[in-house]
Amino acid sequence: MKLIYKGNYKSEDQLPKGILPENAVKFEEPDTPESIIKAATVYMLPVFVLVAAVMAGSYLMHGTLNVRPEGGFGFFADLIIALLLVLLTLFPHEMLHAVCFGRDAEVELYVSFKNAMMFVVSTQPVKKGRFIFLSLLPNLVFGWLPLLVWAVLPYSRYSNILFLFSMLSTTLGLGDYLNVANAIRQMPKGSMQQLSGMNSYWFKDHH
Repeated sequence: MKLIYKGNYKSEDQLPKGILPENAVKFEEPDTPESIIKAATVYMLPVFVLVAAVMAGSYLMHGTLNVRPEGGFGFFADLIIALLLVLLTLFPHEMLHAVCFGRDAEVELYVSFKNAMMFVVSTQPVKKGRFIFLSLLPNLVFGWLPLLVWAVLPYSRYSNILFLFSMLSTTLGLGDYLNVANAIRQMPKGSMQQLSGMNSYWFKDHH
């Protein structure tokens, strides 16, 4: 995988255009960073429901809520530390997306200061299952896995930080959940996904 840093994202004209097969079908999806963020907020509710389910399981396991206002250095200080940790994982988050495109892929990294986001794009075609996996992987590593660890471990001075970090990380991936939902709804079994500009396309692989 070859990573190319492209700097500040200003318009779709900066993004690479893929060479698409004739049978490529454009995803029904938002086509600007602003509209993507707006559409992705729909997945905030199911994320909170899943988090609440993990919290309930943790409560049943320990007989007490595993996050407390009096923990560690004070809850506000714990929140600041969690936010700093999230900032430190922004680049690794995108790298996990990038490596999943494959060894031969050329991946471009952009930072949108206007929308306070970082993202990678590649015109490398990938199978449906791989696209779903690469979309979910960073959220599993930095969000859901730490949340499960928090739920299982007994309360300590670090529990609040781990909980807040995992909560913020799961919500950071709302745009990725949108990609997964679009792939599940729109891509037939055995099809391929490919980016071109801001949009995804799917097509049947005839090889």
